[in-house]
Amino acid sequence: MTSRRAGARALAALLALGVIGSCTGTNPTPTATPAIELPASITVALGIYSGRPDPAWDLAAAQVAQVTSAIAALPVATGTPPEGGLGYRGFSLLLQFPAQADQTLVAFRGLVAPLGVGARSVYVDDGRTIERLLLDTGRSILNSDEIAAVEADFALAP
Repeated sequence: MTSRRAGARALAALLALGVIGSCTGTNPTPTATPAIELPASITVALGIYSGRPDPAWDLAAAQVAQVTSAIAALPVATGTPPEGGLGYRGFSLLLQFPAQADQTLVAFRGLVAPLGVGARSVYVDDGRTIERLLLDTGRSILNSDEIAAVEADFALAP
């Protein structure tokens, strides 16, 4: 229970500082690893459509802990997240906290970052483990074309 609270405090501190993201062409610069707080819930949305609502789903409590822990384990750097065009644009994570403002992070092309413009603190995920984990949590919600679009992007981008 204490490690869960410590993890939750760490995520809260990180989010309060605006530390999570995805990068464009800039090479991230390593920074100190912040602590992560465990949110009460996470709603995930697959950014894929432009003319209709994107598919979205809520994570189970065990998945919230798994995703939060996986993000906290990533190295932190400063960089500029990439922007998507048409088609796959990453996964948005709405982190909901009981006693603080909700935060939104985007996992896209090897970075996990808060919403924003320009360079900021990001989690570097060279293996795209967070995107893969989120895809797995949505397999029962997503259709085969949506899954194929994400997997095709995994094959093209680092």
